[in-house]
Amino acid sequence: MLRTIQSLGFDSLADLKRVILNSGTASTPADDMRRTLVDLEKTTGEALDGILGAHADGLAVLKSRKCRARIAAGVRVLDGAERIAVFGIGPSSALATYVSTLLARCGRRSRIINATGSMLADQLLDLRAGDRLLILAYGRLYREVKAVFAEAKALGLPTVLVTEADDTPLAKLADVCVAIPRGRPGQMALHGATLVGLEAMVLSLAAAKPEAALSSLDTLNRLRRATEAQGKSAK
Repeated sequence: MLRTIQSLGFDSLADLKRVILNSGTASTPADDMRRTLVDLEKTTGEALDGILGAHADGLAVLKSRKCRARIAAGVRVLDGAERIAVFGIGPSSALATYVSTLLARCGRRSRIINATGSMLADQLLDLRAGDRLLILAYGRLYREVKAVFAEAKALGLPTVLVTEADDTPLAKLADVCVAIPRGRPGQMALHGATLVGLEAMVLSLAAAKPEAALSSLDTLNRLRRATEAQGKSAK
C-alpha cells in the first residue's frame, strides 16, 4: 500500500489524507470530532491508546531530520530578536501565552498578540524594529493572520510560523515554517506535539544565552520569595 501511495507522489498515507481533506469543503470541529470518535472505541482505555498513537505520530515527525532542521532555523531567527512577539488566537492563544511566559523566564523579552477583530490593530501598533514574530496559525488565511504577516512585512520583521503543513498559502508567507501535525488528518486537533516543539524551541533559545536565562530565573525565585513573605506578613 505504501508503494502505491508513494507512486502517486505522497510520502505517507497521512499526506494523502490531508490532500483529500483539503481538496473539498472546509471541515468543521464537529466533523473532525465525528471522525475521531469513529476511530475510537467507547472505552477509556481504547480512547487513550488512540490519542497516544496520534501523539506518537506527531513526535515521530518532530524527530525527523527535516523538522529538526526547521526548528533549528526558527531558533536562529528568534535568537536575534530584541523582543519576541508570539501570535495565537482561539485555542492557540493559550499556547502563545504559555510560550511567552517561558520566554520571559528564560531572559527573553516577549509579548503576546492574541486579539481578534479591530482590537488586533492596537496590539500590532506596538510592533517595532528589533521584534521578531513567532506565529501559531493553522488552516486558511484568516484576516487576523493576514494582518499580522502584512504588518511584519511592512516593518521588515522576520517571522517564524508553527503550523501543521508546509505546502499551504499560509506557510509560504513565513521566513521559516515549522510544520508539526496536530493529530491525525481529518480528526480532532491535538496540540501535544506542537507543545513539545515549542518547548524545544524555548529551551534552545535558553541554551543560546544561558547566563541571561539563569539570571532571569534567579530573579524569578527572588520575586517569589518576596511575594511569599508579603503574604505571610499580611496575615
